[in-house]
Amino acid sequence: MLPLVEGTATYKLWRDVPVPMQMQLWVFDVVNAEEVMEHGVKPYVIEKGPYSYRLRKKKENITFHANSTVTFRQHSWYYFDREMSVGDENDTFTTINNILLGAAYMTRFEYPIIKEMTKLLLEILGGNLYEKYTVRDIIWGYEDPLLKIIKDDILGALNLSYTLDDHFGFFYKWNGSDDGQFTVFTGAEDLTRLSKVDTYNGLNDAPFWSTPYARMLNGTDGTFFPPFLDKQKPLFFYSPEACRTLHMDFDRENIVKDIGTYRYTFPTSLLESGTVNPDNVGFCTPNAHFCMPSGLLNVSGCRDASSAIMSYPHFLGGDPEVINGVSGLHPDPMHHASFLDLEPTSGVPMEVAIRLQIGVYVSNFSKIRQLEHTTSYFHPIFWFNESTLITDGLASQLRTELVEVVQAVSVLHYVLPCVGAVLVVISVVYTLYRRKRQRKLRNQSLENTGQPKPESDSREDDPLLVT
Repeated sequence: MLPLVEGTATYKLWRDVPVPMQMQLWVFDVVNAEEVMEHGVKPYVIEKGPYSYRLRKKKENITFHANSTVTFRQHSWYYFDREMSVGDENDTFTTINNILLGAAYMTRFEYPIIKEMTKLLLEILGGNLYEKYTVRDIIWGYEDPLLKIIKDDILGALNLSYTLDDHFGFFYKWNGSDDGQFTVFTGAEDLTRLSKVDTYNGLNDAPFWSTPYARMLNGTDGTFFPPFLDKQKPLFFYSPEACRTLHMDFDRENIVKDIGTYRYTFPTSLLESGTVNPDNVGFCTPNAHFCMPSGLLNVSGCRDASSAIMSYPHFLGGDPEVINGVSGLHPDPMHHASFLDLEPTSGVPMEVAIRLQIGVYVSNFSKIRQLEHTTSYFHPIFWFNESTLITDGLASQLRTELVEVVQAVSVLHYVLPCVGAVLVVISVVYTLYRRKRQRKLRNQSLENTGQPKPESDSREDDPLLVT
């Protein structure tokens, strides 16, 4: 049932996930933008959402290899669900001007002349630190005036061949695209390697990080996990969104659709600062001298040099200085922690909720005018919850074809020895009864013929069992 081979039940589920998936978004609206820009006060945010999307994933360009691996690309489509949303995608909110901040961030280590040119350009064309955007624009992309001027009027006038996209969005070009090229093991030769990543985009490590531990591709692609889960061992999977391997630890036993599961959650150590957890030094960008506080992951190295920071929603589990840098945040594990419920025998996901937040680091990079009054802080822009729950039909099928079979085998493990013992007792009792009855009949026969009874009721050559 389990190997990712054409014809198995698992392969059908793996290729085109039949369970309904959704992504929900919550944006942070800054209500005191003018005071922040003019007087450097702490930003105050109000959460708006959810804005819901139906999500469909399908694996394409599937190619099997002789070493029991398979290569594929997983495409994702997002469909806005107005009925499940608090408003339309055209709803506006005030947040950071990411192009201005990103330009300042990218030139922070450049030569002074580059910094001065950037500063002059941003002062003339950059706009304000905080601007109004629609939900659709900030997520899926919009044409930015500054990028368009640089592309058309500056690079074009200088006849430079450098390619610059004049659109920006945190999930720009994600809708209808793929996560990259995965090569994973099918489990045909070894089920313990089921769905484990061999390479991603042709590489066997993540080149964005600086240590072997940080670069390793460990675990699965997140679709399935090897069977026979061990509570003592963490689950590893590679996340293209985080550009790194993530892991979850066993939290507790749970029940989903009347099926027992193991629930896994992200441990605190996963996003601990490199200054606290030496294993995480490799995630400090560009080097160990630039470690983020605990609860944050700098993904700028794999996000086209943007200043994007990934964390848990509302900076859950982050340093107090990070949480207190913005007013209006209320981290709550019940609503903001991720979890993964797996059926422990097969490793099939039953319920999933992966909750992550995108934010930016704000500071007066390169002494830009629009940043001159700001203090340094981490600003949340939006967080999302990508979730799924197994359907009643698939849960019933799993119960019938696997769970009930495993339970029956478990019961038989104890019942069969008992049945065997009872059969042995019955056989012995029946044998003794037969022997006693035969002796009685033999004695009666001797009495009827007038022959004397034998001195003993048994002889050495009497069989132990009488058939």
